This record gives sequence, C-alpha cells and structure tokens, in this order.
Amino acid sequence: MLRRRVLSSLFVMSLLSACATPSGVTSAENTAATARAPSPFHVERSGKGRPVVFIPGLSSSGDVWRETVAHLGGQYDSHVLTLAGFAGQPAVSAPFFETQRRAVAAYLREQGLEKPILVGHSLGGVLALAVAADVPEHVGGVVVVDSLPFLPAGMYPGATVESSRPYADQMRTQMRTQPIAQRNEVLRQTMRRYITDEAKQDIAFGWGTQSDTETVAQAMYELMTTDLRPELPRITAPTLVLGSWIALKGQVPRETVEAVYKGQYATLAHARVVMHDTARHFIMWDDAEGFFRELDGFLGAHAPVAQVEPRR
Repeated sequence: MLRRRVLSSLFVMSLLSACATPSGVTSAENTAATARAPSPFHVERSGKGRPVVFIPGLSSSGDVWRETVAHLGGQYDSHVLTLAGFAGQPAVSAPFFETQRRAVAAYLREQGLEKPILVGHSLGGVLALAVAADVPEHVGGVVVVDSLPFLPAGMYPGATVESSRPYADQMRTQMRTQPIAQRNEVLRQTMRRYITDEAKQDIAFGWGTQSDTETVAQAMYELMTTDLRPELPRITAPTLVLGSWIALKGQVPRETVEAVYKGQYATLAHARVVMHDTARHFIMWDDAEGFFRELDGFLGAHAPVAQVEPRR
C-alpha cells in the first residue's frame, strides 16, 4: 500500500494539467490550427552565452520558466520551448513523444548549439532524458525537475510497458470522454495540492484549459508506456535530478520517495538526486531561491572548458 500511495502521488505530480479540457476550444478550431502550419514546438530565445534549453511539462507553457530565465540575466543563450498542443499551441499528429524527442534533437543540431544544458520539468524532464540518450554528443548536461524515467514502476517495481498499457489506455479513454466541468474541477484540486501560490495555481490552470484534449491524452498514454531506464546508460552528460516529496508529508516517509527516485536513476552514472523539503511539484515556482541555487551550481560546475590558444 505504501508503494501504491507513492506512485499515485508521483504519477499525479507528473500529470498535473492532464485532466484539463480546453474550455471554448472546439475540435474544428484545433483541426484548422493544425492545418495551418503545425510545428513540434514554439521557441522563445534570449540572452547570449552557453545554450540552455528549457522544456515545460504536460499542458504547461514555456512561461513556466520566465522567472528562471530572468534570474539568468541574459548570461546564457536561453531557448524556451512550448510543446505542440499545450497552452494554446497548435497540435501535431500522434505519436507525440517520439515526434518531440526527434524534433528537439534535430533542433540542437540545426541551431548548432554547442553542448547545451537541457532543463525539463515533469514530462519535459522525461523528454530531456530521451534526447540526451538519443544524441549524447550534442548534450552537455541535463536538469530533471521532478520526474521519473518510468512512472508505472514507482508503484510496481516489476512493471513493464506491456503491463502498463491497459491502464494507460483506460486513462486515455477517460481523459477523452470525461465532462469538461469534472475535468476542470480535478485540475483545480490538483493545482491546489501541487502549487503553493494561488496566483500560480490560476496560471497553470489557464494553461491546462488552453491545451488540446487529444494531445494531452495521447501524450499521457505515451508517457505511461515509455520506459527510459534501459536508455539511461547511453547518457554521458552530467545530470541533476530535483525531486519533490512535501505533498506526501504525513502519508509517505521522505526516505521512501527518495528511494524511488534513486532506484530509477541508478543506471545513470553521472546523476545526482536532490530531494527538496519545501517545494511542491513546480519546484522552480515553489522554492525559486532553492531551485536557482541548484541550477546555478550545476551550470557553474559544468561550464565548458575554455579553449586556450597555444603560444607562438
């Protein structure tokens, strides 16, 4: 029962906005938006220096990183993504996760980014891991904000993709058919539990209601049936994993949650797992100072070695 409660909470933390249905966005409007010029993601770029690519979570806008980018003060070449179908962005056809991991890897190559740091929250963290495994030569570091390589294994250590598929399919069907009012109420309750600040809760709720239902449902299905643990050894970049457990306080011991995180990242040789004791799932919002401290430390510790011209 203890492990089941751990996964239930970790799973919900990784979803957050998944229960939302776009209020006022019709299927016809989504189809028209997709027909215009669908792109895997929208990018906002600013600053100069070492490239850092920020990937938000399910149904979230890239604006979730606004305070983080401001904190960096233009000293880094920041690339902030908003994934297709989320927070008002036009949707793309399935598959969702495979399309995104290929597109992000292609973006790193096409932009000529030199050893960028990938920073991903929730689903964005899983995507960052996938890209780092696919093109390790193009990634200089990974920061995962509260996510796991394989969510179902948080409850059942022996879970596999195949054993998880029926549950994932059931969830996808429920998300597609659940009434709007019911989904939005679940979303409201979830935001209250996993974001402390009420104003931030409202912001994230708004992103959820602007997200495409089919995209969110499909993304969750694929996330639940994607096990990245066998791919972790391919990642050569140093990795920082920031975990949250405070929402489980009184239900599950901190040590139990930490063991789940460390167990799933055990085969990633260069990973360091840090559990936050005050921040909820949106760590960069809930404990901005602590998050900035960890991020600054990681960026500083893994700065590229300057090339020194030989003396003549």
